[in-house]
Amino acid sequence: MIAAVSSAKRGRGRPRREGADEEILAVVRTLLDERGYRALSVDEVAERAHVAKTTVYRRWPSKGALAAAAIAPAPVAASAGELLRETRALLAPFADAEDDAEILGVVRAILAPRRKALAAMVDSADELLGAIWIELFIRNS
Repeated sequence: MIAAVSSAKRGRGRPRREGADEEILAVVRTLLDERGYRALSVDEVAERAHVAKTTVYRRWPSKGALAAAAIAPAPVAASAGELLRETRALLAPFADAEDDAEILGVVRAILAPRRKALAAMVDSADELLGAIWIELFIRNS
């Protein structure tokens, strides 16, 4: 007797756990609120989310990308002023970060989904990014 072959192919390896992405991002948001960006560690995120560290890194290549993914889903602001206030609030946990280049990457990741809205609000999204950078980090140091 020939066994029936399933028409749905499964990928290689263990299947992804349902809801793991949301759980990981929720843990990141909690840790950012509790301790800030500097104290955020992928090891602790993985432990609290009950996943392997490799699971986290398969989805987000760096701590900065992980943090940006956790906070980026915020609603899109309707004006440049609102966007600046929203971005300031989103980036508050990163004020203690040591690596400005990594923070700039987080800012870019947060603003990426908002590019169309930014284009309608200001002549240059890069000008707004510069204004945000000055407001958040240079004036506050």
